[in-house]
Amino acid sequence: MGIDPADGFDPGAIDPNGFDLDELERDALTELGNIGVGRASTALSRMIGGPVEISVPMVSLVPGDRVSGLLRSAMPGELIAVTEGLSGAFLGSAILLMPERSGLPLAAAALPPGVPKEDAAELVEEALAEVGNIVLNSCLSSMGNLLGVAVGTTLPQVLRGAGDGLLERCGVTLTAEAQAILFHVTFRTPPHDVEGTVVLALDAGSAVELKAAIGRYIGRVLA
Repeated sequence: MGIDPADGFDPGAIDPNGFDLDELERDALTELGNIGVGRASTALSRMIGGPVEISVPMVSLVPGDRVSGLLRSAMPGELIAVTEGLSGAFLGSAILLMPERSGLPLAAAALPPGVPKEDAAELVEEALAEVGNIVLNSCLSSMGNLLGVAVGTTLPQVLRGAGDGLLERCGVTLTAEAQAILFHVTFRTPPHDVEGTVVLALDAGSAVELKAAIGRYIGRVLA
């Protein structure tokens, strides 16, 4: 399933001088994102007991001070964030961001059948946390295995809000020195379309380590 350009996510609008990876490294990062998101889709499908179609992710590496504006153009309005802190090889945050409108259908798909409506509302936050945990950890474990590095995470936390305030509460450093990787994807959990972006926000030192790890990965693939 392709991504509708009307989604508004336009990596071409990013200043190319902000990228710190060459073409081969960006291709490798895109491949890693494809594999990670694909495994997340499989894990999510098992969780909800039904098919999950997922778009090929549009991958961008952007400076921290560009994250908020880019996400605001792609997903305006109130957002839901499922966030986990990173430890190990990379320090920062992993976040599943989605528009407020996507939260309820995604949570409903994840809840067991037959849950009474009066109980469903109380279980929405728990279901979103579990969905976010599965998506983020499937992506991170896949990328970590392929890169040959250990990546740990904290327990998921569900936050709501918009703009810089939400990103700062998620632990995103909104400075030019920090780096964020955006994997913009669209989930389809029939009959609903659920849009989301996986954000890996790294501190400056971790961005350097990521570049080195990608270089080692390319070396192994080409050997």
